[in-house]
Amino acid sequence: MPTNEELVRAIETSFHVYGPLPGKVEPLRIAGVRGRVTPISHPIANLVGLADLAPGAVETTVDQVRAAYGTKAFGWVVGPLTRPRELDARLASRGFSGPEEIAGMALTDLAAPIAGGAASVREVSREEALAQSEMVGRAYGLSTEVARFFLEIYFAPAGPRCRGYFASVDDRPVAWSFLVYLDPPLVLLGGAGTLPDHRGRGLYTALVARRLADARADGRTAAVIQAARGTSAPICAKLGFKELCGLELFVAPSAPET
Repeated sequence: MPTNEELVRAIETSFHVYGPLPGKVEPLRIAGVRGRVTPISHPIANLVGLADLAPGAVETTVDQVRAAYGTKAFGWVVGPLTRPRELDARLASRGFSGPEEIAGMALTDLAAPIAGGAASVREVSREEALAQSEMVGRAYGLSTEVARFFLEIYFAPAGPRCRGYFASVDDRPVAWSFLVYLDPPLVLLGGAGTLPDHRGRGLYTALVARRLADARADGRTAAVIQAARGTSAPICAKLGFKELCGLELFVAPSAPET
């Protein structure tokens, strides 16, 4: 059984679990932080975190990161592994907006029964997922282009094993989620998105139940999730997930185009 410390580490480090993808995802090569650089201007596509900085190095590092992204939007995750501790206040003082509050949660009994979740859920291939990029985008509140980009990252052959799922109503996909295999015995439940007209009908719960069942069938014994406090975190708590840490997502101020 993983310790709470190991679970917390998995929660924060798994923001950066997706590997390089030539032409699409490159590492942010700045000392003291981890991050990825993509052609997309989006704060999750371009994400920085796991800062390990001396207090006196913060300002210079922030300047270097902003220069690396240029005019593209990017986000910065602050969590329990972040150093210095006051980095959140330092980012706010530099004009970063937010934070969006995220609950780092874990479930260590994948056999625990989950009430509800009777919707039709099926695993889908990379090709099926990409064909539904427009639906995935609407479910997440993203453009089709950005949604397709994320799907390509999730299914990248050089990255961790990832499985995708649709929940359907009347045989029509209306919700999407994914499952990422971390170092044994852990899995990450990737964010689930549901079309607005179908929210509140148990589709999120059904997707959680199916992913946990598949993870357990593969011998995994614990799951972690990065849950938005205002939406998915309360649902996960009812399903047995325990909050182990809080994280914050800051978004960089817009840079002027040159």
